[in-house]
Amino acid sequence: MKIGHFVGMCALVGAVGYGCSSASNPGGGGLGSGNNQNENTTGDDGGGQSGSSSGGSTSTGTASGGGATSSGSGGTATSSGSSSGTASSGSGGNGGNDGGGIIVTDGAPVDDPEIDYSMTQTVTMSSFEVPAGEEVYYCQTFANPWGQQVDIKTYQLSMSPGSHHMFAFYQSGSPTTGSVAPCVGGGLTFGAFTFTSQTPHLTQTYPATIGATIPAGTGFQMMAHYLNTGTTTLTAAVSLTMYVAKPNVVTNHAGVIFLNNTSIYVPVGGTNVATTESYTLPQDVYILSASSHMHKYATSFVATTSTGTTLYQTTTWDNPTPTTFSPPLELTSGTSITWTCLDTNPSSNTSALTFGESAVSNVMCIDVNIFYPVAAANVGNPVLGSAISSPL
Repeated sequence: MKIGHFVGMCALVGAVGYGCSSASNPGGGGLGSGNNQNENTTGDDGGGQSGSSSGGSTSTGTASGGGATSSGSGGTATSSGSSSGTASSGSGGNGGNDGGGIIVTDGAPVDDPEIDYSMTQTVTMSSFEVPAGEEVYYCQTFANPWGQQVDIKTYQLSMSPGSHHMFAFYQSGSPTTGSVAPCVGGGLTFGAFTFTSQTPHLTQTYPATIGATIPAGTGFQMMAHYLNTGTTTLTAAVSLTMYVAKPNVVTNHAGVIFLNNTSIYVPVGGTNVATTESYTLPQDVYILSASSHMHKYATSFVATTSTGTTLYQTTTWDNPTPTTFSPPLELTSGTSITWTCLDTNPSSNTSALTFGESAVSNVMCIDVNIFYPVAAANVGNPVLGSAISSPL
């Protein structure tokens, strides 16, 4: 999933037009600085960051606003540098920006006046192999790179070919940096998370005065899902660079509405079997972007609101391109979101398709939306949704 200037969880490839509507925002911020009512944008697979890793140690690099470059032997890579941008600060509530929307990019933020470039950090998973024809799920824990609470303005992800998705879960209890290993819960590993992506190269920048909080004493559990459809072994590499907001800049925190239907069931020979679920929002939200998550048997996805807005619509199961809202779409508490997937189970299969971890032998139907504001009490778990204990 690739989102840009928000830049959140959205796909990089294939622009798709979506029927979306926008709503007014009282001083609220979108992702980035677009001024169109509904702005669907895509980027390429180029990266704004380069680096390499093969072990579990720490490496350092430099950043000067244009991008982070890291090299070393894996573990946690730290980047630091300076920016020529000038400081700015938000002014309370939802104010402090131009109401723009997400802009999809693959490069690092340049001279962003809200970023303290000297605080830039990169966490890099140790490399692991993905044998030909296999599907794997690897995890690695990381200590909090800053040793304190920070607000992230920009996430910049780089994954090698073969990736299906990744998560940056919160890891509480002042974790240390560990070794990469198969996830204990396999592809059903899940928890509170701050970032996720279904696209290999993604730069996600939140709009003015908005950021994602990493609490003090909280690190990360990186989780990567790889699928090797080729005939030779792949070596997986995953790194996530985080650009931190200057003090007193962030006045609203972003989170994720993660709506998962775990009761999905598609019988053998079933053609375009519909699976539908609904969720009622427990608070007012501003939607920055919307996307989906499905597996290979899916033929279409649509998410709508009880107010008559189409949040998201696609026929793409892999690397779906997101819909972005500029200005953000306001949904009040009590509004319901309904999402529907169509899946086809070929007669050549021998069993029904059910919810599960595999992108090639199971099905999923998930609606994903980036929103703000996250309530102050929930910054350590900024995820709203149904069946949120189940993952991508």
